[in-house]
Amino acid sequence: MTRSESRLDYLYRQYTDKICTRQELEEFFEYVRDPAYRDALEAMADHQIGTMGLTADLPLVDWEHMYRTVMPSPEPLRQERRAAVFTLARAAAAACIILVGIGAWFLFTRRQRPAAAPVLAGKDIAPGFNKAVLTLSDGVTITLDSAHTGELTKQGDVTVINSGNGSLAYHGAGESSANVLYNTLTTPRGGQYQLSLPDGTKVWLNAASSITYPTAFAGDERLIKMTGEAYFEVVHDKKRPFRVKAGNQTIEDIGTHFNVNAYSDEPAQVTTLLEGAVKVGQHLLKPGEKASAAASGEITVSKGDPVQAVAWKNGFFDFSDASLQMVMRQLGRWYNMEVQYEGNIRERQFNGMIGRTLTLAQVLRGLAREEVHYRIEANNHLIITP
Repeated sequence: MTRSESRLDYLYRQYTDKICTRQELEEFFEYVRDPAYRDALEAMADHQIGTMGLTADLPLVDWEHMYRTVMPSPEPLRQERRAAVFTLARAAAAACIILVGIGAWFLFTRRQRPAAAPVLAGKDIAPGFNKAVLTLSDGVTITLDSAHTGELTKQGDVTVINSGNGSLAYHGAGESSANVLYNTLTTPRGGQYQLSLPDGTKVWLNAASSITYPTAFAGDERLIKMTGEAYFEVVHDKKRPFRVKAGNQTIEDIGTHFNVNAYSDEPAQVTTLLEGAVKVGQHLLKPGEKASAAASGEITVSKGDPVQAVAWKNGFFDFSDASLQMVMRQLGRWYNMEVQYEGNIRERQFNGMIGRTLTLAQVLRGLAREEVHYRIEANNHLIITP
């Protein structure tokens, strides 16, 4: 190991242990931006991935964006400094490790203020975890958790299997049009789950979401319905297009990885394309674009942020240019809490990342730095005060 690589190793450990200074952080990201140290960084990530049991099937990572959201900068970044995007999966996993290393830090890209003292009237609230309910075609419901693993039931000729690690799969799916049965997978507030559809398409469900699908795809299309938020990795079949019905929009895959946010309490239903192509209404999206469908049915296409769109899938919140209400809607679904506003709450914008494995009190300590005052009451009620 060269002297420079030894220094990088030191800075990497300082960062993931959450003990680096601002100067060390800036120095670390100078190494990250330099392609000459990419292999060394990936080797460090490989080692830590092995010890943490992480997988590396994550999207591309914009390291410059991570730097800006993790540590406030007193000066705008120079225009000639381009984002350093690592295209290898190990580099994406390294980003996950770094975000794990951030831990309870929640640093906004605004000036720091003294943290206000939180008021905890009730117990702290634990983060969500893998849990869901499977509703079979005959109305029977099965609670999915680590206590019920292996073969759950049969739906026609299809065997339904729960892995026990937050994943449900269908094996032996035929393509007969006779006796098509429909199942629904539902995650509660504070839950998430993964599903492998009969055609091999993978779906990740965020909290308070649902997906209804046939146990075997028949006919000339593969149509599913969803509510809430889901990320799709579709097995493409040009003879049988894969279509997602979400509220007032229909998304058609054209060999695609995409995220759909269709919560009823959000101002618009947003489809963000990561890879391939999707058609939303009459609009064909390119990677990095998003389609926003308003309640009126009008669809607008604009530049999206794929890393932010799938942050929930990869284990963290990405509050980029987020209002207080946007932040609270996400926290409310993940921590299964009701949010109320008391008095005149001023508007503000947040920028920051934080892991979804922290307790609610740990997350709220970061919000307190931005003078967000609150109290947690019994029955999972969070009150935001002036």
